Amino acid sequence: MARGEISTGRKRNSHPQDWCVDESWVAWQLFEALGRFEQERVAGEVIWDPCAGSGRTMVTFADEGFKVFLSDIVDRVERALFGENSDIAFFRADFLEETAARSARPCSIVCNPPYSYIEGIAEAFVRQALRIATRRVCMVLPIKWQGSQTRFDLFDQDHPPQAILVLTQRPSMPPGDMIPALEAEGKAFRGGVVDYAWYVWNVQQPTRRHQTRIIWLPPLNRPDMLGPIEGLA
Repeated sequence: MARGEISTGRKRNSHPQDWCVDESWVAWQLFEALGRFEQERVAGEVIWDPCAGSGRTMVTFADEGFKVFLSDIVDRVERALFGENSDIAFFRADFLEETAARSARPCSIVCNPPYSYIEGIAEAFVRQALRIATRRVCMVLPIKWQGSQTRFDLFDQDHPPQAILVLTQRPSMPPGDMIPALEAEGKAFRGGVVDYAWYVWNVQQPTRRHQTRIIWLPPLNRPDMLGPIEGLA
């Protein structure tokens, strides 16, 4: 069993299914860096989060008028996070057992996948997403996830990412079942200790070996520095 990859850095504090709740700004930075997903908007495509948890990763997309699909092995979606006019749909499913997207339209997959409760599960999610998505796959994972002998073939041989977008502001991703107690102490989203990045793949234009770009996204107090990244948007 791999060591837990959560904001506390301690396996004993993790959720048994790696249910970690990311702050909505994490997906918002991705949204802005990839040109507000205008490629998907123009093509009328949907955004699918196959490990939706509370649903926070999809809030930005729903707020911006995208059709959003959420799925997970357990329904934990906080519907109150979404506006009354949000076009969202949830279905219960094990992503690794899906054979195709359930939407009638092409999709990009954006998610905060499980990291460690089953050894190798994050890589399995990436490979599955790359088989199913029709445009992009974007997954937020610990930066140290890229430094691994076991994932050499994924990154170097099979599917080099188009880009790794480093979150220079360290997010807090507490286990979902611990949030009520942490909120009572005023500590729910404070003091993240793990560094994260968005790993981005372009399914339509696979990246050649050794061509992955590493880009640093600005901290939240410098919003003027965040915008569409040339070649990615």
